[in-house]
Amino acid sequence: MKIIGITGLIGSGKDAVSQYLAEKYGYEVIGMGDIVREISREIGRTNGRDDLQKTQKEIVEKYGWEYFAEHVVKKILKNKWNKVVINGIRRPQDAIVPKKHFGKNIVILLIDAPPKVRYERLKQRKREGDPETFEEFMRQEKNEIKLFNIEETLKYQDYKIENEGNVEKLHKTIDEFMKKKNLA
Repeated sequence: MKIIGITGLIGSGKDAVSQYLAEKYGYEVIGMGDIVREISREIGRTNGRDDLQKTQKEIVEKYGWEYFAEHVVKKILKNKWNKVVINGIRRPQDAIVPKKHFGKNIVILLIDAPPKVRYERLKQRKREGDPETFEEFMRQEKNEIKLFNIEETLKYQDYKIENEGNVEKLHKTIDEFMKKKNLA
């Protein structure tokens, strides 16, 4: 079994990396954010970042910090997947629970890029809830860092990719990572 957990701040390229790993290497992708968006819609909220943060906070208060990570582990086991990307690891528990369950079979990959680069990417992707201004972007990021204790989560990274360039450079860097970690 090979599992790659992907973490990173807003707009760092987590989705682009996940998509590439699925297309080129045949990995299944589970998005932590997709789980939250699904719950948010079910309870009548939008998929705006503020509503998603509110939904996550309520779920965690009701079911505990491990809820989303345990959901992901159960889904992997139920589907008997051998190659999986867990996209959007944000809370420390999102890393701790799968690492505890899958041990040496999981690698936590940090995708990083400077704030201005990440903001410009968000402007291009135009996802519901993405910020209109750089100031709003920084406010949302600050809220996420605090809400999810992201600074603690980043301590669980096993490998880091700087994603400041174009998509071809990113793909080349991912290929090097896959080879180095024997994950292809």
